[in-house]
Amino acid sequence: MQLKRLPIGDSDFKTVIEDNAYYIDKSMLIKEIITGGRVILITRPRRFGKTLNMSMLKYFFKNDQDNKHLFENLKIYEEKEIIEKHLNKYPVIYITFKDLKEKNYTEMISTLRKKISDLYREYVYLIESEKLNEWEKEDLKLIFGRKGNNTLYENSLLDLSRYLYKHHGKKTILLIDEYDTPIQQSYLKGYYENFITFIGNVLGNVLKDNEYLEKAVLTGITRVAKESIFTGVNNLKVSTVLNELYNDKFGVTKEELEEILKYYGIEYEEEKIIEWYNGFNFGGKEVYNPYSIINFVDEKKIKNYWINSSGNTLIKELIRKGTAEIKTKIYELIKGGTIESAINENLVYGDLNDNLEESVWTLFLFTGYLTWKDKKGEGNSALYRLKIPNKEAQDFYEMTVVNILKESGIRYKNLLINLIEKNYEEFKEEFKDAVENTLSYFDITEKEPERFYHGLTLGMSMALKEEYIIKSNREAGYGRADLILIPKEKTKPGIIFEFKKYYKKDGELKKSAELGMKQIEEKKYEKEIKSYGIGKVIKVAIAFDKKDVEIIVKE
Repeated sequence: MQLKRLPIGDSDFKTVIEDNAYYIDKSMLIKEIITGGRVILITRPRRFGKTLNMSMLKYFFKNDQDNKHLFENLKIYEEKEIIEKHLNKYPVIYITFKDLKEKNYTEMISTLRKKISDLYREYVYLIESEKLNEWEKEDLKLIFGRKGNNTLYENSLLDLSRYLYKHHGKKTILLIDEYDTPIQQSYLKGYYENFITFIGNVLGNVLKDNEYLEKAVLTGITRVAKESIFTGVNNLKVSTVLNELYNDKFGVTKEELEEILKYYGIEYEEEKIIEWYNGFNFGGKEVYNPYSIINFVDEKKIKNYWINSSGNTLIKELIRKGTAEIKTKIYELIKGGTIESAINENLVYGDLNDNLEESVWTLFLFTGYLTWKDKKGEGNSALYRLKIPNKEAQDFYEMTVVNILKESGIRYKNLLINLIEKNYEEFKEEFKDAVENTLSYFDITEKEPERFYHGLTLGMSMALKEEYIIKSNREAGYGRADLILIPKEKTKPGIIFEFKKYYKKDGELKKSAELGMKQIEEKKYEKEIKSYGIGKVIKVAIAFDKKDVEIIVKE
């Protein structure tokens, strides 16, 4: 039997079905959309099948062709009443914003106007419609010719739904794919405040109290909460990664994964796939990343497929610019830990500028760089326990942190090698230089500033993770060591770091470092390292008062 080809890079539903490519049947989404709200917003991370599903909806509803053959072998076709009443029965407006990534406001407005003009040209027959008056046809011609002012374009989707209703005598289905891509881009490139009003009017005008609209479905990564877009939209249904609505319609479920692996004869790879590509929780449903799964089945190799498929810029910037608190929590996540945060489903991009933690973790969750394990409480006061979803995402965090440290001019690997090779004076000097170089970059707060040093050294030690087991804030001996490096090769030394904040009562800064060394020795922090059969341990006590550092090293 010849196996079906994998639909790698295919987001057009008709192409996938007509080419008889492997297709995970998500057609029952159609029934849920029909019976759902009048305006539906679905947010999921990128490459989780949003565009393919929106394409399926387009081919199901649009009334200018007979697409029965696309659905005959799918689950939805068993719903005879739905097929009879809704299949190819509506005028459809379908537009995607996924490629709108212009570098400034002027170019973005120009590109969006062009996209709307191109959309209008799909309905050029309206210019001959007897149901439209002369003023409406004049507006049509202006947009066909990419002319007219911005107000005309702000009303363009609303107007098009009216024209289609008047011509066909049937309300319109509106499908907008990746609606928030240009909004995120405007934030990244610094013109968000100017652009949000324009795009807010384009969307708000067509969604609010539009009597010509049968149903609207929007997909994106986030629910953007600028007053103009969704406020006042009646009967709005929102599906996010936090709720059960459509939770099995985007991504690959456990059952679907098992079917794929069985079909292609690679069931033995399931454990490896779970480690690398699992971990997503969509409304209590275990979901796998379809992009990584399909590419793995095709290549039979573990690679960072999803992470390397672009779209990481904003996440990297948030890690780079994050407060000490945010960076510390990222280190906790990298170590396999969890963090707790409220999640604001109405994301305000402006809050990211203020490093508002709730907004940062919300964006990480909705973009797929974190997932949630469980929650406590309800409503706005609910706290979600967040973690890195899988090994693929883990690799991204580790590499990003290492690159950030590189960009800061830290010779982090040489620094630790100096320590291992007993070049203690060089280690002290380079560590002090590293602190000087990163003060403007990391936020050292009065509240727990030792986290900065702890996080800095943990980040540097990632360069040695192939050679060392790295433990941070773990029980060691009779107390808690700040950072322990345990060599995988027993001939190498283990390393203990203890950080001490300077207090005036201690006297001079050196005294604080001595107290740190005393703590290492009295509490026998080396006990855990020696339990691995390591004979030699290097002890490092680091005391600091903002940019002033005192270091004591002992063997």
